[in-house]
Parts: sequence; structure tokens; C-alpha cells
Amino acid sequence: MVVNRVNRDFIVLEGMEARRVGEGIRELRLRCGLSLDELARKASVSRDYLNRLEEGQELKIDRTVLDNLRQAGNSNQ
Repeated sequence: MVVNRVNRDFIVLEGMEARRVGEGIRELRLRCGLSLDELARKASVSRDYLNRLEEGQELKIDRTVLDNLRQAGNSNQ
């Protein structure tokens, strides 16, 4: 994982890492039985942004978003 040295509030991923992170997010979402819309709402992000994350297309991730996704996923387990 490559951390942007200018702003520690963001994580910048490379291509393969973005896909792995996205797969992990999707796996957690499905294991919790949540739709994209449900997890997006619980994590306070847009459905489109979450979809880009899951597809490995979003390379810059706000740490707060990751925390929100973790909390939303954990609240359903």
C-alpha cells in the first residue's frame, strides 16, 4: 500500500492493490448481506463511489471512508 506523503488522510493505491481492496470490500459487503446502496448509506458514501472502490477503479481512498466501511460492515456481523 502506498501512502500519500503529502496528506496522511488519504491512502493512494496502485492498480493491483486497488483491485484487492475492492474485492475485500465486496466480500465483506456480501458476507453481511448488504446491497451496494445499503452499505453506501451506512458508510456515508455515494453508491457510485462504493462501486468504483469495489471495481478497483478508485485509487485514492479517504481514511475516514475506510473507517466508515469497516464500522458499517461490523455492525451487520
